[in-house]
Amino acid sequence: MIELYLSKVTETTESEQAGKLYARVSYKQTMSVQDMAHHMAEHNTMFSEGSICGILIDFVKCVREQVLNGNTVKIDNLAIFKATVEANALETMYDAEQDKVASATIGNLAEGAKTGPAVKVIKLLAQSTGDFTRDELKKDVKLSWTDKTKAEIAAAKGGNNGGSSSQSDNGGSQSSEQGQGEQNQGGQNTQNDPSNPNNSETSDGYALTVSKLGSGSASVTINGSAVTSGSALNEDDEVEISITPAEGTTPSATLNGSSIELTESDGVYTGNFAMPAQTSTLVINTGSAAGDSSI
Repeated sequence: MIELYLSKVTETTESEQAGKLYARVSYKQTMSVQDMAHHMAEHNTMFSEGSICGILIDFVKCVREQVLNGNTVKIDNLAIFKATVEANALETMYDAEQDKVASATIGNLAEGAKTGPAVKVIKLLAQSTGDFTRDELKKDVKLSWTDKTKAEIAAAKGGNNGGSSSQSDNGGSQSSEQGQGEQNQGGQNTQNDPSNPNNSETSDGYALTVSKLGSGSASVTINGSAVTSGSALNEDDEVEISITPAEGTTPSATLNGSSIELTESDGVYTGNFAMPAQTSTLVINTGSAAGDSSI
């Protein structure tokens, strides 16, 4: 079962998505190799968890080795792994004025240079195959709203029928038709809409809505822990962003409509900001408006 929530793209962005609600996946946890070995060992296998873990670790090393040897590795009914490059825009193969040829190396072109390193960044590309193609996944997937989103939808529906409110805490979400504002257990009124840019404080801090545009990938963390849309943060919490943009594109990030400075290293763009004393919206554009997925 894949659980979904709704995220609103900030209306301050100049795009067709601004102000719209998009379904995002609410990820439950990240499974490590050790976690997968433990899971597999519980499937009545003759192999121990340690044996499975060792095989998986060696398998990962071998996939990397073969990819770096220029081979594609097809894992049936999962994905095809291969190396791809983000190329520099060379004007010529040979610059007679500087007696310089295009080189099969990784690096950045010098300012004004017509030729030089052919490759800017090398990346790992995974392409779904077999049971993991879009058409196959569509047949088997089961979708549901998170408890919190169910409560928010019920509250929105009730509000149009005379007024109701939703109440949420770390243990889940509840709806109430008292026609009054939301309250936490201590009696403090709170707003349960993380997309509201007003200075409304949640019971645990200020809500941060995280939206991702484009077909690249991005992560948002604080103290090593993932931040997802609707996370409650405290003022001055240091939030870190890491973006691997769509090939051949440059990413951007805005907080409440203001740009966040990003630094590029080996094709990965990073940035950070201190959480302001207000419910806020972070929008990450991974370099292309062709796709739209969640963090």
